[in-house]
Amino acid sequence: MSAVIDKYISDITQVFSLAVDVLNGARSLKGISLDLKLLAINGIVQASKIGTNQGQSLITLSGFLSDLPVQIEPELVDLEQTASIFSLQLTDCSTAVRRFLKYSEALSQMINRLLRDRRSTYNASDFNLLDVRVLARLHLDNAFTDISEIDRENLKTLAQRNIEIIALANNLLFEAHNLMTRTAKKLDSIKRNGFIANYMGSNILIESSYLSSDQKSFSGLVENIKDIVKVLDEQLYAISDSLSKGDNMITTLIKVRN
Repeated sequence: MSAVIDKYISDITQVFSLAVDVLNGARSLKGISLDLKLLAINGIVQASKIGTNQGQSLITLSGFLSDLPVQIEPELVDLEQTASIFSLQLTDCSTAVRRFLKYSEALSQMINRLLRDRRSTYNASDFNLLDVRVLARLHLDNAFTDISEIDRENLKTLAQRNIEIIALANNLLFEAHNLMTRTAKKLDSIKRNGFIANYMGSNILIESSYLSSDQKSFSGLVENIKDIVKVLDEQLYAISDSLSKGDNMITTLIKVRN
């Protein structure tokens, strides 16, 4: 097997692994959203025990905070669904690549046999079997001018099988690229909600500073909010990083085969 094909298969496997990372990361965001909602409810409960204007303000702010997970829920559901489809696309692509590998091995063995019979100094690795132009004209190459018509037809058939699989993989990769772009946009929307949560937390801290008591409780609440948003940002960054790496590799893989 040529180094070009080996790298192609390795890159497909790596992109699939990144897709799984994106899917797992998307699913983990649901837990973060729930933690934020529970904190906001806790803030409402604490604020309801305070019978002052500050208490009412804290109830209002905590209420806004508890609404964020509700607003973000459709985004999280869509993100997970998109990431799931993205992962399935690359699963199908990996299946196609395994078929491509089998046909390529058969094609390489046939090429080597034909060249060996003719005492040629060439071998299968001298042909770029990922290039559809090479595959399309392989049976007409000067190295095979005197082969039998049966061998020529078999050579053409195996090459055509790989052309079809390459086209299928190319389409799946292109669709995966579009899904990655859509996923990245969802991340930006979710990140904005994290920023709003931090902003609400800051306002809760300001309002609670006027209290004669319970300041410590609300300070702890705000610290927990900041910790959750920090985890959210870290998770979003990890997903974004996997998407970026995967998209760069997909772009290269599509170019390799065009």
